[in-house]
Amino acid sequence: MCVAMPGKVISVEGTIAEVDFSGNRIRAQAGLVSVKPGDYVLVHAGCILQVVSRQDYDCLAELFAEMDGLC
Repeated sequence: MCVAMPGKVISVEGTIAEVDFSGNRIRAQAGLVSVKPGDYVLVHAGCILQVVSRQDYDCLAELFAEMDGLC
């Protein structure tokens, strides 16, 4: 099963974006979709797949936090 994680774009340089995941920052390929700092996105395998709304981001972040609490 593949899961895309929700994050927030911090900066963009060319096709590389720095994305924040609850304080953990990674560099992700942004060549598949157009993104800008402040966008909420879904990232899988180092690639940004989709821009999502703040409401969708909040729901997904809450769901992942709940799932993390089950382990």
